[in-house]
Amino acid sequence: MTNERKIPPPLRPPVTLARTGLLILLIPFWLAGCASLSSVHKIHLALHTTNARVAQAEAQNRALADQIRSLQAEIASAAKSARAREATLAAATQRATQEARIALDQARQANASLVASLTQASHRTGAGRGSHYRWLFARILAQAHALALRPYAPLPLTPLALRRISHPLFRSLSYRGTLPFWPTHARVSLHFKPAGYLFDRPVKIYLVARGKIVPLNFTPEDFGLPPPLIHQLPPHIAASGFEIMNHIPGQDRTRAVLSFLGAGYFRARGRDQAWGPLARGIAINTAITNHPERFPAFRSFWIVTPNRHDPSLTLFALLDGSSVTGVYRFRVTSGGTASMHVAAVLFLRHRVRRLGLAPLVSMFLRGRMDVTQSVKLHPAIHDSDGLSYETRTGRWVWSPLANPKHLNVRLMNLANPRGFGLMQRDRHPKAYQSMPGHDQASPNVWVQPDGDWGPGQLELVEIPTERATNSNIMTFWVPSSQPPPGTPLMLRYTIRWGAMRTPVAPLGRVVATREMQAAHGGRTFALYFQGERLRAIPSWINLEPVIETSGHGKARDISLVKLPGTGRWRLRFTVSSHPGLILKTWIHYRAKPLTETWTYQIPR
Repeated sequence: MTNERKIPPPLRPPVTLARTGLLILLIPFWLAGCASLSSVHKIHLALHTTNARVAQAEAQNRALADQIRSLQAEIASAAKSARAREATLAAATQRATQEARIALDQARQANASLVASLTQASHRTGAGRGSHYRWLFARILAQAHALALRPYAPLPLTPLALRRISHPLFRSLSYRGTLPFWPTHARVSLHFKPAGYLFDRPVKIYLVARGKIVPLNFTPEDFGLPPPLIHQLPPHIAASGFEIMNHIPGQDRTRAVLSFLGAGYFRARGRDQAWGPLARGIAINTAITNHPERFPAFRSFWIVTPNRHDPSLTLFALLDGSSVTGVYRFRVTSGGTASMHVAAVLFLRHRVRRLGLAPLVSMFLRGRMDVTQSVKLHPAIHDSDGLSYETRTGRWVWSPLANPKHLNVRLMNLANPRGFGLMQRDRHPKAYQSMPGHDQASPNVWVQPDGDWGPGQLELVEIPTERATNSNIMTFWVPSSQPPPGTPLMLRYTIRWGAMRTPVAPLGRVVATREMQAAHGGRTFALYFQGERLRAIPSWINLEPVIETSGHGKARDISLVKLPGTGRWRLRFTVSSHPGLILKTWIHYRAKPLTETWTYQIPR
């Protein structure tokens, strides 16, 4: 038997490494000469682990690729949706812009129509020469409406140096400048006052001449301010208001007949009369607890230059305040009685607690009503001594004023009033014993509505005071409902300052009221009535007095007699002295009233 060497078969087939292209051949250990089975096994395990890791990496790469493709698909879809939304938003924006433009055009047309209609309605009566300036009224009206839609911006204060000037210095300041386009030797002229002292808010003033608006600019030299004060001021200062001066025929002097000075106040006077009651543009939240009163102010004036021989003057004003804006047209005529035709359109910024229209303001410190007073030097100090008004049915009412110890507010139902005002009936100089022509020459002031004012009430406010320089009396008409904010409220009326009397003849009126303490804590009143009919009635006719109280007992000790040699009738009665008690009385005969109604509230 021959010894033949048998060649053993290969241990493993060759192994291929993926993606590397490397072919590894296992050489039989007998050829390697140094390899062992354990080494080969280790190599085999290492290759197996490497192949597993490669497979795992490939799986991860495939998963990552799938995630990338999914994310790319989502991004593409989101981009497509964003482009769609962008297109939709652009289309919506375009439609909204078009709709806004249409709405704006409609609003402009509506505002223009509103301004035109309000302007036309405001110029129906009493416009006079001012009717030629409807374009100006419409312009100011649009400005007031625009202000009502924006937050209130208060006017800046005048320089501190002007606010610190004294009252005597302020009164002595006179306007020395000239007015462009003002006719030479005109019957009326203007006298301006600088912003300063208590009148610390600037007012813009324009002249309107030949269809043009000319702004007036003032310098410190225009008012004759002292040189040391001028050095503290800017080159241009503002005015606080003005006075309308009337040139007296045949005399080389002028006399102030109307004044616009301070906030929304103005006043006038007739011939040979002193300054007295004031008027305001509007009253907001007057005498309401825990609600501060607001004082809208005239921010700008437009004064129309008059004809040379025209005694009247037309001016326009812009009112602005935290609660209301508005435009006013005033047609002023001076003479024995100063009259002012007023047309106004108001816009509320927000609803208010109390809206007072056509307000009147006066002063009452004391009067001759209390016959027990010990004051001898000046028995009476007041610019007005009573409130008079006429109802829509023609009934006249008189209420004497008082200086109460506490705030006193009276509300009287007065729908569609024919008129109301603050009057000075006590004209005898011995009642005042003051400077000649002062309190006894204070004018009566009367408001006569133009058109239907609707339901509402008249309010009388009496504020305690110890000084005659305080205006403590106020009356105004309050509508039952307010227009919504931004909705126009149109108002027309005439104010007269003069010696006119109420009521008209032949109805009897109260010419004096006297009051005294009675026994057992009561009060005795003596009322003196005078009139054409009363004078003609003989004393033996039994006239019938009517005395009404507000539920706190009845009147007693009633007597009505005709005083010999005077033609007056005296009504005397006693009531309980109950604070807040409201009294009403009048005289009639066979159910026909012969006098106005006297009404009074015992102060609280």
